[in-house]
Amino acid sequence: MVINLTTYAPPFKGLLYIFAGNTPMLRSIGISFLILLFACNALAIEAIVSHAVFYLPDPSRSNRLMPSVEAYWQINPHSVHYTTTPEKTIIARIKTDVVFANEIGILRKDQFILQTIPRASINELMGQKIIDLRRYFVTPGTIKMKIKFTDLADSTHPFTFSDSFTIAATGKRPFYSDLQLLDTTIESPAQTAFKKNGRQQVPACMNFLDNNRSEIHYYTELYQVDQVSKADYPIIQKIFIAKSEDEAPFGNLIRTDTITNLQTNFISGTFPINTLSSGNWYLNVTLENNSGIIIASASQFFQRLNTNPAPIKVDSVKKAAAAVDTGLERVNVLNLSKTFVAKYTIPETHEILKMLLPVSDPLGTQTIRGFLRKPDDIYVRYFIYNHFVSINKKDPGEAWKEYAEKVRVVNKRFTEGSNLGYLTERGFIYLRYGEPTEIITVENESGTLPYEVWQYNTLVQMNRKEIANAVFLFYKPNQDMGGYRLLHSSVAGEAQNPSWRSYLYVNGGGGNNGNSRAEQYMSNK
Repeated sequence: MVINLTTYAPPFKGLLYIFAGNTPMLRSIGISFLILLFACNALAIEAIVSHAVFYLPDPSRSNRLMPSVEAYWQINPHSVHYTTTPEKTIIARIKTDVVFANEIGILRKDQFILQTIPRASINELMGQKIIDLRRYFVTPGTIKMKIKFTDLADSTHPFTFSDSFTIAATGKRPFYSDLQLLDTTIESPAQTAFKKNGRQQVPACMNFLDNNRSEIHYYTELYQVDQVSKADYPIIQKIFIAKSEDEAPFGNLIRTDTITNLQTNFISGTFPINTLSSGNWYLNVTLENNSGIIIASASQFFQRLNTNPAPIKVDSVKKAAAAVDTGLERVNVLNLSKTFVAKYTIPETHEILKMLLPVSDPLGTQTIRGFLRKPDDIYVRYFIYNHFVSINKKDPGEAWKEYAEKVRVVNKRFTEGSNLGYLTERGFIYLRYGEPTEIITVENESGTLPYEVWQYNTLVQMNRKEIANAVFLFYKPNQDMGGYRLLHSSVAGEAQNPSWRSYLYVNGGGGNNGNSRAEQYMSNK
C-alpha cells in the first residue's frame, strides 16, 4: 500500500510574509514551519538544498588543503509517498543523484537510496523530519552542483536542484571556510553524518529565522593561521551581526577573541537575536592584525522575521544601523493559497526571479542574485508578489499576467538554442525597454559579422529618465553557433564599447564604409 501524508495532514493555510514599511505586524501564525514552507497538496517532492565549503588535508599532498563541499537538504515529509514493509513498518525511499562538475567535466558523481526511519504508524510519520548531509572533495574553480530526488513510489515527479559557486585556491594566507548557520547543535558522541568536533551539528537548510527562533547558531573554520607574520600578532577575531558586510556591529552582538598560532581553528557559537527586527542581516567574521587591518573575513546573509523585537538602548551605533536599514519592516499576512505565486514550484519561482532581472533596479537586482545563490522559498515568493503589488496594488496577479505575456513574446522571438528568450541579451533589453521603434537585421554584409541594430525614438530608463534616439548594437561573435550579444549602446548604464568596430568588422577592418548600416546608426554614438 502506498501512503501519502497529504491525506492525513490538516487543511493547508499557507501564509506569505510581506515586508513593506516600518512597523512589524502579524495577525496570526497557526501552522508549523514545514507546513508553512511546503504546500501539502504538492504532487512533486519538495525540498530545500544548501551547501557549505570546508577544507581538509589533501591525502595526496602534505601540507595542502583540499576543498570539501558539505551538501545538505531537508525534504518535506508530506511530499513523498510511503509504503509498508513486510515487518508492517512504514517507510519512504528516495533515489538521490548528486553531481559536481566544472568546465572540464564531472568531478564527483554519487547515487544512493535515502530511506526514512521505519515508523509503526501514521501518527509517528507526521512528526518526522527528512534531513541528510553528504561530503564531497572537489577542486578549486567554478563548480556546478546538481541534486535530483526521485520518489521510488512515484517516480513521475522528481525534484531537481542546480546551483553554481566558485571556490578560490587557498594560496599561502589565512582564510575562513563558509560561515554555516546551524539548526541544532548538541554534544553527542554518536557517529552520524552531522558529527563534527565532538558535536552533532545539523545545518540550517535555509537562512531564514522566524518568530520561533530566539538564537542564531553558527560554525566556521579558520585555516593557515601559521601563515600570519609574527609582526602581525596579536591577531584578533571578531564575529558579529550587522546590517551589511561592511558595517559596524549591531548593538552588543559581537564576540571578540585572540587567535593562537594553530594551523586550523574551529569556531562555533550562538547569538541571541530577540532584538533583531524583521529584515535583512549579515553574520560576519573578520581576522585583524595588531594594526586593525583585516587579513581574512567571511560573511553569511540571513533574514529575520520578528514581529515583536525586544527593546534595546538606542546608541549611536544603532542609530547608524537604523539609518541604512534596507530590511522591509512591516509584516502583513497573506493567504498564500489565494495569490498567483501559490501555484508555482520552487524551481519555477527561481525562473521568475530571472525574468524580473531586466525590470529591477540595482537593489532589486542585488536581492535577486542573492536569492539565486541562496534561495529561500518564503522570501522569494513574497519578493515576487511585492514586485507586482508595486505595479498593480489591487490586482498584482493581473500585473504578473501582463508581464508573463511579454516573456512569452520574448521567448518566441529571441530563444537561442537551449537559452529561452528571457535569458538572452536581446530578450533582456526587450523586457527592460519594450519593442524597439526599428530593428535592422544584417546577416550578409561584406566584412562584418552578423549583427542587429535596435533603434528607439524614445526610451525610458529605470530611473524614469527619457532618452531620445537610443540605439543598441548586437552581434554574433561566432557565426556558426551561439546567439546575439550586446556589443555597444548609446544608453548610459548599458554596455558601451567605443571600440565596437574592432569586434564587428572582420580582421578589425571597416569603419569607413558609408554603406554599412552599423555606421549609419552608430557612427556618432
